[in-house]
This record gives sequence, C-alpha cells and structure tokens, in this order.
Amino acid sequence: MNHDLTGRKSPPIVAVAVAAVSGLGACGLATAPGDDPSGKQEVASEGVRISVPAEWPRNAVKCGTPVRDTYVVDLDIVAGCSLTPAPRVDYAEIRRSRDLTRDPAAAIATDQGDAAGHPVRRGGDVLPDGRTRRVVVVADQRVVVIAVADDPADADAIARSLRVD
Repeated sequence: MNHDLTGRKSPPIVAVAVAAVSGLGACGLATAPGDDPSGKQEVASEGVRISVPAEWPRNAVKCGTPVRDTYVVDLDIVAGCSLTPAPRVDYAEIRRSRDLTRDPAAAIATDQGDAAGHPVRRGGDVLPDGRTRRVVVVADQRVVVIAVADDPADADAIARSLRVD
C-alpha cells in the first residue's frame, strides 16, 4: 500500500480517483481548453468567419508577408518593407478592401454566389510557385478572403468555410 511522507497509509479512495482521472485523459475523454477535435479553429474578422487548421497561429508575418502557415487578420499596411523571396507557406487572410474594383485579388473572384444571404464572388488561380489561391469577395461588406495552399483541397476548404456574421 502507498505511504505518504509521514508514514501514514493513503486512503484507497484517493488512489482510485487519481487513476480514474488519469484514465480519462489517456482515453481522450478529457481535452485541454480550446482543443477542437476537428483540428480546425474558427477565425473571425471584418464581419466574416472562416475555418483554418487549429495549429495555425495568428499573423505569423514579417513585412506583411506570411513566414509560416498562418491566418492573417486585422493587419495594418506595412510600408517600406519587403521580404523576398516570399516563403512558400499556406495561409488564409481576411481583409477589408478600400476599392474592390482596383483590388488585384478581388479581380480573380468572378463567379457569382451566395453566403448566408450575402452576395459573394468566388474565384481562384495558381500562383507562379504552384500554390493554389482561392478568393472570396463579400461585396456588400467590401471584404476579401484569400486562401493559399500547396494542396488545392485545403484552399478550397478554407474558401468554402466562409460565413458572414
């Protein structure tokens, strides 16, 4: 039987409780706060929401350029700074556009659609480095969502996950 430092016997109920809690953690029934079994996290900005991989951090950027797999939101314009060559990473970005008619990313989205009653335009292309880019424009909110990934299915999944608040 277990003894504590004073030499007294530990009550068996404590040992049973510790074993039960340990067993729950080992079986996956207890999860840490914020863990999502789907492996996704919801990101919201500018009145829209998207789902991205849970392990992606917020705004892992240098000079406004993603430097690792990340989601980019609420980023101010970075002037006088350039990172070349840009690292080949997957990312998603939610941003407001001052002028959708002059926004080069928004110009890619030409297919009309709908997201929760809001008109959207969708489109995509392949970047020179071979990554897939998907763009969704929520015109009535002047919001542009961009998903870039090596795997086209990943970019598509992010773009399809768009929800308007």
